[in-house]
Amino acid sequence: MLVLSRKKNEALIIKGTDGDIRILIIDENKGKIRLGIEAPKGYLILREELLSEIEKSNRMAAVTDIQNVKRLFSKNE
Repeated sequence: MLVLSRKKNEALIIKGTDGDIRILIIDENKGKIRLGIEAPKGYLILREELLSEIEKSNRMAAVTDIQNVKRLFSKNE
């Protein structure tokens, strides 16, 4: 993991073969920072906690689907 210190209006660049990602420190206030992120099309940028919720929801949907399939087959026997 790379750990950096940045001030307001400073940025960092992540170089990539499909284009660069630029992360800019927009503001800092009371221990919170606001980031601006510029990335090429095709990159999905999500907050980590949102991604965790999506994954949890997908797992729950898969379990429900499996239960429905089992019920369907048990009715046919």
